[in-house]
Amino acid sequence: MAAPIPAAQFGGWQRHAGFVPMQDGTRLAMTWYLPAQGPAATHFPVLLWYMPGHRESIDPVTGAIRTGMEQEEIDFYTGHGYAVAVAEMRGSGASFGFRAIDRGPQIGRDGRDLVNWIARQPWSDGKVGMIGVSFQGFSQFATAGEQPPALKAIFPEIAGFDDYTSLYYPGGILNLAIGRVAYAAMGLDDRNEYDPAGRGRWPSVPVIDEDGDGQLTDEIPRYPSGSGSFLSGKPVYPDGSSREGLFYQATLEHGANGILTADIVGKAPFRDSALNAEGVTYADLDPVDRADRIAAAGIAVYNRGGWYDYHARDTTQWFGTLAGHTPTRLMMAPTAHAGLPAKPGDNAYLRYFGDAHTSNAILLGEKLRFFDRYVRGVRNGFENEPPVLIYVMGEGWRREDEWPLKRARSWSLSLASGGALVDGRAPAGEDTWRVDPLASSLSQNANRWNYGIASVRAPLSLDEGRAHRLEYTGTPLAAAREITGHPVVRIDLAANVPSTDVYAYLEDVAPDGSSLLVSEGELNADFHHLRPAQAMVSAGAKLAVKPALPYHGYRQSDHDPAPLADGHTVRLEFDLMPVAWVFKAGHRIRLSLAGADAGTFQSSLGVDDNVIWRVRTGRGASQLVLPWVR
Repeated sequence: MAAPIPAAQFGGWQRHAGFVPMQDGTRLAMTWYLPAQGPAATHFPVLLWYMPGHRESIDPVTGAIRTGMEQEEIDFYTGHGYAVAVAEMRGSGASFGFRAIDRGPQIGRDGRDLVNWIARQPWSDGKVGMIGVSFQGFSQFATAGEQPPALKAIFPEIAGFDDYTSLYYPGGILNLAIGRVAYAAMGLDDRNEYDPAGRGRWPSVPVIDEDGDGQLTDEIPRYPSGSGSFLSGKPVYPDGSSREGLFYQATLEHGANGILTADIVGKAPFRDSALNAEGVTYADLDPVDRADRIAAAGIAVYNRGGWYDYHARDTTQWFGTLAGHTPTRLMMAPTAHAGLPAKPGDNAYLRYFGDAHTSNAILLGEKLRFFDRYVRGVRNGFENEPPVLIYVMGEGWRREDEWPLKRARSWSLSLASGGALVDGRAPAGEDTWRVDPLASSLSQNANRWNYGIASVRAPLSLDEGRAHRLEYTGTPLAAAREITGHPVVRIDLAANVPSTDVYAYLEDVAPDGSSLLVSEGELNADFHHLRPAQAMVSAGAKLAVKPALPYHGYRQSDHDPAPLADGHTVRLEFDLMPVAWVFKAGHRIRLSLAGADAGTFQSSLGVDDNVIWRVRTGRGASQLVLPWVR
């Protein structure tokens, strides 16, 4: 599957740090690592990691520095002749300034300035690529959208396309889990809060040794007595001497950051809701609108996602939208919001499927060949290989020519009264179900949304909460069936309340009755009207959003506050997260439905609410449509 990785040319690297001035004068902190102990060379292609948080952290007691990027990766890239530059966004780490709003347009403009600055440095050969995961994936799209001439290729991982529907309001339902984790952690990093004893959180590394004593720890102010922040009073330094206080001044400016806290997001329920006083909306921030400019610049894009990441759909839509317009590739792995394991076996899904070979080495090999081809310009044949690399759970790695797969057939399974899932049509009927507000998607205290999957010991299963969901289960399969693509559900629903939320789970049921979660999706019934997928981008966008999955607009004008009032039945059609999964012979396919995901999403139910669903079944009513690869 993977081509051999050439031997490293360099045996080490040299660390440098400095401030990079932006066009408005704001100084951003950057550390760069130059290849050393190898062939005589003075300038190198550069890989930029542009991030919120800390490019490096420092032990406030010992002065030990911990790199923000895994040292294994720095060693790998520099060993193969790339310089690595790690820059902190304005409002983060040791950088000055503040972010007026998270994911705002300034991030892209600063990224352009960073690339332009790197291209001018004597240690740079003028060609730049970008790397990074999650927010650092967003920063790549934002920077590429500014079309800096030196930027040749980006490798965004587990990053958003339409963040409203993947990050903030999946299916139009407020995501509580991400807000509890991501926003709080970002604030701690921006304030450079740390454990004075050095046993917990460390601050970012100061850029300048102002007193010239060779130590950086004394550039970090002490905490005033009884305080949890050095910002709560006049800065006092460990050596007692005075200084300009660059680290303190930079961190003080971060207090103006416009972080999208859970409170702000909770008060802005629509895609066109104002998020600040300037009226910025999710639609303004979503990276999808940058696709046209990235393609026009000819920047190569390798999208890496995880089947159990909340950005899984986004990753496939970046690939589908850019394919044919600029060099683009797709890799989907059995991971959540994380990377491949450092060593084989350190991933619950890989262990379950008996994979003793997959590790981060596969990903590093893909990155090297990609950047060699599109940053260095090496004719290594990478562009001639199939552009899609997927891990089919139950089979292993496989390369494909496109996504979705053209050979996949739509396989329709009808929901039948009494809990059956029928191949083809079923008699017309109706199931009545009292919605349980305690239903939850948590398994081993983890799910797609709370960053917990990386630490689970086994694949996710919803078996413990079966009583909280309405189930429809098929008969044992006579032969194995591979489901690869985007499953879609259509639920014809009435209820005794004006509105409801619907959560759908695709499960693989083994002969012993145990099951594993394969995929999931959700929809607030208030957004039951379908809208063109192209409504996701601004009017006049040239590239078509692909794949064109069921989409609901999520603007205030798309919102129907009482779709189920007066006994009305509505059809809720929505996609489940993309997947590549082999259901073995003798296993059964299950679709389970719930009206809540307690603790993960904001619930429309009270504990004592008596919400009754009426699910219409049979004869073209409620269906599960699966992409069956024959």
